[in-house]
Amino acid sequence: MIPGLIRTIGTILLVWFIFRWLDRIARRWNRRPSDRGNQPPSSSNPKQQASPKDQKLGDYVDFEELKDQE
Repeated sequence: MIPGLIRTIGTILLVWFIFRWLDRIARRWNRRPSDRGNQPPSSSNPKQQASPKDQKLGDYVDFEELKDQE
């Protein structure tokens, strides 16, 4: 019983580590070509990242729920 439990836990851990490794590889493949250059990360300089609000966005509308009268 104990060897089966140890084998099950070991298998679960092995599958988890393989999944994490494959996930890291997939993230490298999904990067944009512009991200692969020698550019510094965008989060390092928040002043350059700040931009004015997009004027194409609409106004906020607050809806009220009405109960049906039966």
